Amino acid sequence: MKVSLIVPVYNRLEHLRAQFKCLLKQESAPHEVIITDDGSKEDVIKYIGDLLPLAKFNVKHVYQEDKGFRKTRALNNGVKNSTGDILVFCDQDLVFGEDYIKTVLENLKKKEFLHFRPYNLTESERDRFINLQNDRDFKYSEFVKTLPKEYTESVKKTLKKDSIRKILNILKLRKRGIKLVGMSYALFKEDYIKVNGYDEKYQGWGYEDDDFGNRLYASGVTGKPGITKDIQLHLWHHVDPTKKKSQNEEYYSERKIEILQKKDFVSKYGYNNSYENDEITVKLLKEV
Repeated sequence: MKVSLIVPVYNRLEHLRAQFKCLLKQESAPHEVIITDDGSKEDVIKYIGDLLPLAKFNVKHVYQEDKGFRKTRALNNGVKNSTGDILVFCDQDLVFGEDYIKTVLENLKKKEFLHFRPYNLTESERDRFINLQNDRDFKYSEFVKTLPKEYTESVKKTLKKDSIRKILNILKLRKRGIKLVGMSYALFKEDYIKVNGYDEKYQGWGYEDDDFGNRLYASGVTGKPGITKDIQLHLWHHVDPTKKKSQNEEYYSERKIEILQKKDFVSKYGYNNSYENDEITVKLLKEV
């Protein structure tokens, strides 16, 4: 099975560099990494150009014009330009151990999405991680050991709750099981296409992942906890002040009823038919 790893980015590319270093050390390399860009002003090559010769996978850069927060279109752009059977989605500020892709390959099944739960680092922990990562002998597992034990315990508790939610969903005591959060998850490409990908009517921040998760459940795709040897980590960054109230709340409420009650799980505007038709550019940064 080929894995396409989809990374949506918008500036803060020093985090993408940290993630890329994690990808270089994977026990099972992805077939390709697709950096799908929502109009960054920062230059991707400036941040990862020196790392590309080390990559044992293809690297593509898919770029769309900056017309505001359009993560849904960026994600669909990434998938359209993917060639893998399995899609792994991870935000640019996610870092992980050497078994991330291997865990996906060993645990993912069709009609399931494998969902991971990262822990948020503090600003000082983020800086320490990035500095230590410059050492060629850096080991992710050794860094995790230096973190407070409650970080790992907190992730374990959340994953346990996810397991309970999954069981309740199977018993039809919940309309959906694990809530999909877009930070880190994987599913088969055919399951993504079945619901027509992300709904591109979600513009601006908020509810796009919830909607996608609702439609997956309505289509028969259920969530499963993803467990790696060491917890995944979310690199600290300033909180966007615009992310307090979402303009998508009313649309989400309307669609949630249609999706969960009427099984209307195919988005009108998505993978097969974009909401907007502005040009995208695709560059192959590394080919193996």
